[in-house]
Amino acid sequence: MSGLFIAFEGGDGAGKTTQAARLHQQLTEQGYDPTLVREPGSTELGAYLREYLINGQALSPLSELLLFEAARAELVAAAIAPTLDAGNIIITDRFAGSTVAYQGYGRGIDRESIAWLNDFATGGRYPDLTILLDVDPFVGLGRVKGRQLELGLNAGGVADCLETGRLEPDRFEDEVMAFHVAARRGFRQQAAANPERWLLIEGNRPIDEIAGQVWQAVRPLLPPHP
Repeated sequence: MSGLFIAFEGGDGAGKTTQAARLHQQLTEQGYDPTLVREPGSTELGAYLREYLINGQALSPLSELLLFEAARAELVAAAIAPTLDAGNIIITDRFAGSTVAYQGYGRGIDRESIAWLNDFATGGRYPDLTILLDVDPFVGLGRVKGRQLELGLNAGGVADCLETGRLEPDRFEDEVMAFHVAARRGFRQQAAANPERWLLIEGNRPIDEIAGQVWQAVRPLLPPHP
């Protein structure tokens, strides 16, 4: 029995984390037992590599790519494959599509090589549905910086940020705008090339409206109700 694998993709500030959490909550309320993970992260190795990739010293594009693939391989082995093999639902905030967009289109690494590495790291496990929240990079990065400012001014927000993130932009948020524009093109081209598995949603719409679109797309794919 195979479960259901859903991924959220998009640029920084697109709303992936919010919508992944909303879907997780809605499925839980419907009586399912979904697992929510993020990439890189959600394993000991993934958390370690996430910290280094975001806050560590500069890396060569190839080294960066291989670290992402290592985190992905561990996430698949530790969480994704066991959840799917048990017939359950797993939701991930980013997956292989981000590597194609950022390291392929953004960094300029050969995309055939990335495709091979993605296949190797995932063991052929890819999402049944990838939801791409598409926003203009100027808008998305503006949201990120706005949240950082709000966190810096709000005492409770600072506490939350110190637990889950930072007040300063990370390595990827600090990239030149051309990098983010190229990554967006990479996401959109993947969605266009795989319409049976990718759904593009305009990320500038209200949160509740986007959540409704997500649920409409996910509901027909759900396994038998527990």
